[in-house]
Order: sequence, then C-alpha cells, then structure tokens
Amino acid sequence: MSTRAPAALPAAPLPGFADRAEQALLARGGRRTKSRRALLELIGALERPLAPGELHEELQARGVRIDRVSVWRNVSALVELGLVHRVLGQSAVRPCSDADADRAEPARCHHAIVCNACGTASEFHSAAVERALREVRRSTGFRVQGHLLELRGLCPRCAA
Repeated sequence: MSTRAPAALPAAPLPGFADRAEQALLARGGRRTKSRRALLELIGALERPLAPGELHEELQARGVRIDRVSVWRNVSALVELGLVHRVLGQSAVRPCSDADADRAEPARCHHAIVCNACGTASEFHSAAVERALREVRRSTGFRVQGHLLELRGLCPRCAA
C-alpha cells in the first residue's frame, strides 16, 4: 500500500461521470463491481489527470482491491467509448465533461487546457475555435473526422 497522500480532489466531482461510464461499460458487456465503481468515481473526482498506474496507487491507498491490469483495461475501454481522453504525450487520462452526455455517439472533438505546474486540466468549448476549425476544413478541403486541441500554461492558482 502506498504511503503518499491521496490525490487532490476538486470541490465537486464531475457530475454524473461515474454513472454514465458505468452504464456505457455495462452496455458493452462489462460487470458491475465495487472496484470498477471506485475507479470511475475516482476518475470523475480528480482535479488533475492521472495515469493508470497512478489511479491504481490511489485506489490502493483508499483500500480498494483492484489489480493494475483491471485499471488499464477499464481506462482503455473508457478511452474507446470517448468518456475519458488521454493527455497528449502521456498515459494520464481526464474525464470528458458531461456536456455531450445525451449524444447518441461520443463527441469526436475535444479541447482541453492543462496546467504545466500542477496538472489541473479542464475541458472547454469555444465557438471561436469551432469557427476557425471550420475555416481550416473549408480552405484545405479535408473531411476532418476528429481533432484534439490541448492548450498548456499555468492555471490561476499556479500563476499567482
């Protein structure tokens, strides 16, 4: 068991993430287990992205019995379902906001802003960015099937 402090949690978890993710995994043939639910709640509650190994360590620190392979499999399934997104160049994942929860298919285009100092990440949607991307598609003639935009910098807390 790890002796490190638990990962920082935000004031409120991402509403509905664990429920949406659990339903999607069940629809895919997965089972409902306490350890999977603990993983989904952890992902929805973290303020910064964590890699599967870090998720496993955090669950172990909280007394949840789950093996590392199960964490990796669940994270991979969540990525395939579009419910979490990998931080570019890392294995760390962050949950997708529930803005697209009512869509028949998971959204293909995601924008995130990530703090270089503390790792805090949040998804954002911008009409101006979408207009710029439409212009790129128009001017290049590409039939874009998806994109991922990740901005990096310092969050207000770290910039202070």
